[in-house]
Amino acid sequence: KPMAALQAEVISHKRDIDSFLTERLRDLKLISGNNSLSKMISKGKIEQVLSTLQKDLPCFLDLGIIGPNGDHLSYKGPYDLMTKNYRDTLWFKAVMNQGVYVSDVFKGFRNDPHFIIAVRQNEGENSWIVRATIMSGLFDNIVTRVVGNKKGDAYLINSKGDFQTNPRKGGDLMMKSQISPLGRFKGAQVDEKESTLTLTIWLETVPWLCVVSVDKRALFEDLRKVRNIVLFVFFLGGFLIILAILLTTDSLVSMLEEKRKNNRRMDNRLRRTVFLASSMKLSRGVFSDLNDILSNIHVTATLMKEQTGPENSNQTDVMAEQIFSESIRGRNLIDKFIKFTGPKDTVIMDVYVHTILNRVIDFLKTHLIEKNIQIRLNFQDRLPYVRSDTAALCHIFLNLLLNAADVIGTNGNICVSTFLKENIIVILISDDGPVLNNVDKNYIFDSQYLTDRGDWGLGLAISRFNIERIGGKISVRNGEEQGAIFEVRVPRNFMEEFSGSNLVI
Repeated sequence: KPMAALQAEVISHKRDIDSFLTERLRDLKLISGNNSLSKMISKGKIEQVLSTLQKDLPCFLDLGIIGPNGDHLSYKGPYDLMTKNYRDTLWFKAVMNQGVYVSDVFKGFRNDPHFIIAVRQNEGENSWIVRATIMSGLFDNIVTRVVGNKKGDAYLINSKGDFQTNPRKGGDLMMKSQISPLGRFKGAQVDEKESTLTLTIWLETVPWLCVVSVDKRALFEDLRKVRNIVLFVFFLGGFLIILAILLTTDSLVSMLEEKRKNNRRMDNRLRRTVFLASSMKLSRGVFSDLNDILSNIHVTATLMKEQTGPENSNQTDVMAEQIFSESIRGRNLIDKFIKFTGPKDTVIMDVYVHTILNRVIDFLKTHLIEKNIQIRLNFQDRLPYVRSDTAALCHIFLNLLLNAADVIGTNGNICVSTFLKENIIVILISDDGPVLNNVDKNYIFDSQYLTDRGDWGLGLAISRFNIERIGGKISVRNGEEQGAIFEVRVPRNFMEEFSGSNLVI
């Protein structure tokens, strides 16, 4: 690949040299074509033309107008050539025959190596020539540009092997080079030696051979640099990756361990939830049997009272009344439990929030008494009815009250407040347990998050889902001194945001 790239670069460089010479010939044709002979030899004209050329093209050293007999008709340059006649020179004969000509390097009348370009202009029956000398130093720079600052050389030789530009070393203009040109060939030829690559290619504008020699080590220097950079980046990247692994392994392991613990706790709680759910199915049957037993006891007590003699009537009546009272109370409790825990379909109806709250609190009364938790109600009078899902609201309030009771543990207080704000029913459930930290407040409603207070996010996540399903919102904040305050906002009218989903649990 480097060899192919070098060949392509040499071919491109050859085109640049040909283009330079062709454009300079075109410049002279433009001058001769736009000006007559009389105008070109008029006073001050050639000076004006050369000055204009040198502003844009500093490669022109001098400019001369030569008549058909070889005499200088006008000249501007650093040499005294006005008296010279070129009729017998090789380049004069060539340009008169060919119309355009680029000479080999020669000394001429000025006795200094140089080369000229010339064009013939026909004007009626007469012909005249515009001739210019190209500055050798500038042309040398154009030729050696291909090697730049690398170790190597680039120069031109003619068909005899004479230098047409100055090589960097090993010769001078018009001296014999070490290369003996063969016949013309197409493309670039490569001559490979121990430490040097030499590429040769013929120009098209003039029969000169472009020779480019480069040091092999310099040729592959860029490739070695790229290789070294790639190796450096590879090893540096590997080092940084290993360092990152070493620095982050402990934290990753800790995070994974914490995640594993949370998953284990969640698994245990889900197992417990499944167990309780299964038990609840059985408990409904058990409580139904107990209800039947209490009914039988009630019937038996009635028969006992009817069949008891007058001598024991007072004592028997007291015992029977106690049996009646306890059996009725037990039946009421069992009926209340069966109704509360029974499956409920989603029914949208006008409900009174205070009625639902009182029903849930009454259901939890025994649980709260056992924990010695006092519940305080602060209800706004005459709240309007809301059109909503009764089962969903029951589940939301039950979850929040159970959560508050679990956080308090024993010996605490729960406050339930309601009020109307901007046509929204607002329910506040606050406790005097520990406060929530900032992380807990952000993630408490996630299904897999366990807070420092002990709140398990599964019930709260379901509560949030249910309240959002009916178009409401739920949020949490800390109390002024202790505990947390859950705020539930219930819209007056039902707005189901998750159509087709009836999650209540």
